[in-house]
Amino acid sequence: MKTTIRIAALTMLILSAGAASAIDLGGMLGAGKDLAKAATVSDKDVIEGSRLMMRQMDKEEKVAPAGSKYAKRLAMLTKGLENEDGLKLNFAVYQSAEINAFATPDGSIRIYAGLMDLMNDEELRGVIGHEIGHTKLGHSASQMKKALVLSAGTKAAGASGNQIGSMVAANEETIKAFGNAQFSQSDETASDDYGFKFMQKHKYDVRAMESAFRKLAKQEQGEGSMMASHPGSNSRADRMKAAADKL
Repeated sequence: MKTTIRIAALTMLILSAGAASAIDLGGMLGAGKDLAKAATVSDKDVIEGSRLMMRQMDKEEKVAPAGSKYAKRLAMLTKGLENEDGLKLNFAVYQSAEINAFATPDGSIRIYAGLMDLMNDEELRGVIGHEIGHTKLGHSASQMKKALVLSAGTKAAGASGNQIGSMVAANEETIKAFGNAQFSQSDETASDDYGFKFMQKHKYDVRAMESAFRKLAKQEQGEGSMMASHPGSNSRADRMKAAADKL
């Protein structure tokens, strides 16, 4: 498997097309090009849709069982973070060599085994703090709303959470939009800063933020920039180093 580096990307490409056949929308998908109604999706709908999407994604992915070394390590790293900064969070490891992590609006944070193999405990804590930042600062919710608008949704897009959640799980255009979602430079910078403050708050090693990005920079070599719209990992490492030097 080709390793990819997409830290903080909301990657939803794993959802299978089979989900569409598993959900009977009673023809609602065929109704769907109502962009205006897609834009009116509420925060509650976004969170519920995210929760249902993650339920499906966890079925499709190979989640590390509780007794595995990956699950035990993540449990140790996230102990006490189940209710962090006003958020109810849940954590799991995907047993994939992909170097990746992401967070969704419902508070789900997923770490890939490839990332855990690459980074030490303090560096992983920095990544976790960064991902919490994407949820706390509303970046993940914003991307989900954008995906619904870009996919044009359906006429049920302004409906209740269960309906919007079913649509998200079944609408291939929405899933594709999630998979292509990219955080802006300002979003990434804000989440980096949130992660740094998270490390300070919990008295973790703040310099691990720099070393985590240095490792990612090495992985990126030969594969091109992680995302053209994002600051490079070395630049982000430099910012974290400067912040740590000021302490």
